[in-house]
Amino acid sequence: KPRACSAAQPGENLAVYPPRWPLERSRRMCYLGLPLCIAATLVIISSCVHASAALEWQDCGLLSDHPGIQLLSYKHEPDPIVLGEPYRISRTFRSLLDAPIHNLTEDFRGYVRDGKGEWNFTFSNGPFSRCGAKDYQTTCPLAARSEFGFSEHHPSTHVSEPGEHRSVEHYYADSRFAGCAVVVYKYEARLPDVAATLV
Repeated sequence: KPRACSAAQPGENLAVYPPRWPLERSRRMCYLGLPLCIAATLVIISSCVHASAALEWQDCGLLSDHPGIQLLSYKHEPDPIVLGEPYRISRTFRSLLDAPIHNLTEDFRGYVRDGKGEWNFTFSNGPFSRCGAKDYQTTCPLAARSEFGFSEHHPSTHVSEPGEHRSVEHYYADSRFAGCAVVVYKYEARLPDVAATLV
């Protein structure tokens, strides 16, 4: 079974970057011919990039004096998001309130990291309701202490260049600040088609 890209064998020097084993593995494939050599190298290196570029999220609900929701999970499919391709964002939450939530709203702020490592504001959206029948919404009222979520589909990316992005999402339960999420994620260029590369 192949090892994960970040795994190291006993005694392996972790200071060597990138890890030697993926390239050694593709080098062995080169003995079987040039097409397999190219294909193996592209597949192995792309798997390493994905493993090291996963989305990161934090529940920042403690910013609220009275936290009302807890973020349980947050993911993108695919991760990283591929430029020009459709993608899905999924979140799950738990209500911390002893009463139902009749209207859950979100206020969104987006940022992109520049070449100096600074975060620059890109756009905002909201506040908008997360209650309803659309795919980015959920059925309300939300029962007290219940778990809920939304999974929204995006047909294509509005971003045109690869890079690192951050979203700050503030949530309000019946107009009262209930919690928030900070998410750092990446957009990447579409990988070259292996079949086309071999032509």
